[in-house]
Amino acid sequence: MNPTSALNRTAVAVILGTVVGIASGNVTAQTPAPPAFALGTLYECSGGQSFRVISCTGTQDADACDVQTYSGGQPNQRGPSPRAQVLALVPLCRATATAGAPAAGRGAAAQAAPATVTQVGPAGIKVGDTVEISTAFGPMNAKVLSINGNSYRVLVQNGAEVVKIYPAELRRIGPLTAYDRANGIYQLKDKVQVLFEGRWVDSEVITTLGMEYQVTLPGNRVVWAKPENLRLVAAADTPVAPAAAVKAGQPPRPGLTSCAGKIEGRYAASNGLPYTMEFRSGKVTVTAPMSGGEVVECWMGGGKIYLHMPGDADDIAIDINDDGTLQTPFGEMRKRGG
Repeated sequence: MNPTSALNRTAVAVILGTVVGIASGNVTAQTPAPPAFALGTLYECSGGQSFRVISCTGTQDADACDVQTYSGGQPNQRGPSPRAQVLALVPLCRATATAGAPAAGRGAAAQAAPATVTQVGPAGIKVGDTVEISTAFGPMNAKVLSINGNSYRVLVQNGAEVVKIYPAELRRIGPLTAYDRANGIYQLKDKVQVLFEGRWVDSEVITTLGMEYQVTLPGNRVVWAKPENLRLVAAADTPVAPAAAVKAGQPPRPGLTSCAGKIEGRYAASNGLPYTMEFRSGKVTVTAPMSGGEVVECWMGGGKIYLHMPGDADDIAIDINDDGTLQTPFGEMRKRGG
């Protein structure tokens, strides 16, 4: 004997005994002839018990039906049970309609008036939608079978039926909505700010794991953060407008002044490499190997020199050392001439 089959027959028998006992107080009470049942329909019974008939080998009472039972919405046992046992249970339970399936009731009158019900959860996910769920084997796709608040019973792509909770274990497939964002859902490449060491730091989502997100930190560091420590700057699918270009002769940022009359002369790399910068009247000519001299604007502020190319949003910052040397991307540079 297959132990799984025996367990499932026992599970169905337990449901039958429980429901009949609750309904009549006498398990031997006579009931009207049972109606036929619909394959794939979930039948909800008393005491938090329910079942679904997957298939049957025939239409005789002794034929076996493949039955999945549930307790409290969680899968219990699956295996063959006699068709007669299933037929005895059907009129005592309530068929739960799914999208595109007729609703069944406790008698012929209910069956004569089928209805189509479309369930939609608070997140806007509805019965029949394909969603992404978290499993021990990683993310998988699943089809929504029924919804109870934020609890979703789904059919997984591997054939299993499970209950998943939004948003920790279940997400929509496709662009996130305002409701998803309000419930702490982020996606890869979202531009965010993370609360780190008491301050908000610009960051980006690089890994997701349930309701935790790995995000970047300055200095090529990363950290895991929960939604309450994140805030959205720009969604991954939202184009970020480029910074407005600054016109020639205008400071690239407030507070800067021209280098004219403050930094003048020719500077060369202290390490002997052929890099030079020549400062003249607020302009700098930068010479490097394999390139001619490039002329850029020179601005100062906060103890730094900023080399600015009009129309370019990225400036090169240079530190002014205490001894008058310049700390540049090419290394230290010293003044070689006036």
